[in-house]
This record gives sequence, structure tokens and C-alpha cells, in this order.
Amino acid sequence: MKKYLTVAGVALLSVSLLQGCSNSKSTKQKSNVYSYVYVSDPNTLDYTVSGRATTSSVTTQGIDGLLENDKYGNLVPSLAKDWKVSADGLTYTYKLRKGVMWYTSDGEEYAEVTANDFVTGLKHAADKKSDALYIVQNSIKGLDDYVSGATKDFSTVGVKALDKYTVQYTLNKPETYWNSKTTYGVLQPVNKDFLKAKGKDFGSVDPSSILYNGPFILKSLTSKSSIEFDKNENYWDAKHVKLDGVKLTYFDGSDPESLYKNFEKGNYSCSRLYPTKPGFKKIEKNHKNEINYSLQDQSTYFVVFNLNRKAYDFTSKNSDTQKMIPMKLF
Repeated sequence: MKKYLTVAGVALLSVSLLQGCSNSKSTKQKSNVYSYVYVSDPNTLDYTVSGRATTSSVTTQGIDGLLENDKYGNLVPSLAKDWKVSADGLTYTYKLRKGVMWYTSDGEEYAEVTANDFVTGLKHAADKKSDALYIVQNSIKGLDDYVSGATKDFSTVGVKALDKYTVQYTLNKPETYWNSKTTYGVLQPVNKDFLKAKGKDFGSVDPSSILYNGPFILKSLTSKSSIEFDKNENYWDAKHVKLDGVKLTYFDGSDPESLYKNFEKGNYSCSRLYPTKPGFKKIEKNHKNEINYSLQDQSTYFVVFNLNRKAYDFTSKNSDTQKMIPMKLF
């Protein structure tokens, strides 16, 4: 398995990444399982409702949407094998792969993924007032009216299952970047029967609370302990999944040097390093060919300042801090 070390840099916009191959002496793992750490538990597995990275970092391992990004960041087919855009740029029509199945956390086949699952997913997100609705609420025709309560008829919203394997979105205005939005959880599919069966427990922090159509199936999640995935052997693109599983161990940040120690022991597939810590020069020398550099993270940050405070008289916000809303896009 390819191994790598991450160096926590001091630059404003980047960190260093040390990357290595399996001939490193630190490669002692006997199975093809990716092992590392995570730092925060998810508070939900409802991928259509949550806008938090703590959720998406877990659910994206097991849930495929219409499109996905390849290793270069390009949008490529996932559940949608192809698509077309109308001449006016308002209608996007996606043809789904046939035979893609939903599986339970036990690996049991549940149902086929169909176009109706995408309709159900968006309706569920709207009904639950998803944290991520802002991504699509003003994009999809009729969605804002449904969310605001101007209409209770979801059939007026611009998402339709034209047939079992064709889903279509109608937009309010052309968006050349629309396809990139299909990679977000708010537009991912949900099986209607499973959603109804689970009720309020759908998306609870339990592997059995959701279905899986992606490369991995969540097998266990223990708060402040571990998160484990097994490869979905029946995944539609299983031949391109090189790992047998993923194991993440909770890390509270109290002992940063333990990351590298566990990497050397073969417990972790990668590790972040700290250049200011004793011994870094030796580590750098030992892993000379395993160093790479990457951006600090893959998030976009922005702050919105509320200049017209009168617009917030109807809210419970009563301090300047509350009226300045920081947001983070994942």
C-alpha cells in the first residue's frame, strides 16, 4: 500500500505532504487497509441534511451521487453514466447506470438505485431544512417556494424521474457550474422505502441507519474511538477499488508525535509531521523520497457581514457577534 507522511507547515496557505511507497521500513501492515486518524465524531449520517465535513467525510466513502471528481478534480460519471444539457442551459438530464444496488450495513442487497431516489433525496433535504439547502435552493426551479412554504406540492419542484433510470433537473437560470453541485450530499439519492421504514432514525449515528451504494460500507462507529469500513464487494466499480477497508482511530491532538510513531510501527498508512518538533530532521532524512506538499485543506472559507441590522429585528440574535455569520463550505 502506498504510504505517506503529512508535514504541518507554517505557511498561511499550504502544508507539506510526505509521500512514500510500500518499500518503506514503516510498511508493516499485513492487510490492504488504509489506517489513520479522525479528530471529530459525526453528529449525523444523514448526508442530505448535514453540511458538516464530519458527516461527509464518513458518508462519501459509502454513498455515490450522479457525478464525482477524479484525482485531478475533473467531474466524471458516477451513478450517471451520461447526461445532456438543454440548449438554453436550464435543463440537465442524467441517465443512470442500470443494476446499481443499495446495500445494508450487513452487506445485504436492499433495492436498485433508481431515478426516484434522487427525487426522494431532495424532498427529504427540503423537508428537513437541510444545512446544505443554500447550495441548490435558488438554483432548482420551484425549490425555494417549497422550502419557504409558498407551496406544499413538491411536484412543482424542478426535479423529475422521467423513467426508472432518467432523472432531470430544471434550473431557474443557467449555471455552468451546476454539475459540480451534484457531488454534494444534498443532491444524493435516498431510497424511499428505507427512509419510511427508518423514520426519525434515518441518518442516526449508526451504520444501519443508512443504505450504501458506494465503494465502502460503514461497519462500526464508536464515539471517540474508531470508525471502520469494509470494501463493498458488490460495488458497481469494484475493480477500481484497491483497498480492502478503512480504519480510522480517534485522535484528540494531545500527542502530535504519536502520529509518526504509529506510522513507523505500521499502525497508520500516513502521518502528519511537525517541523518544529525534535527529531524532524532525522525523519526528513529517513523519508527523503516520501515528501510531497499540499494545500492546508480543501475547504473554502468566507465571512458575511450583516450591515443592515434592521433585517434581523425578527430574530433572536441580540449581539454583534451573533449578527456576523461565519460560514464554511465543505
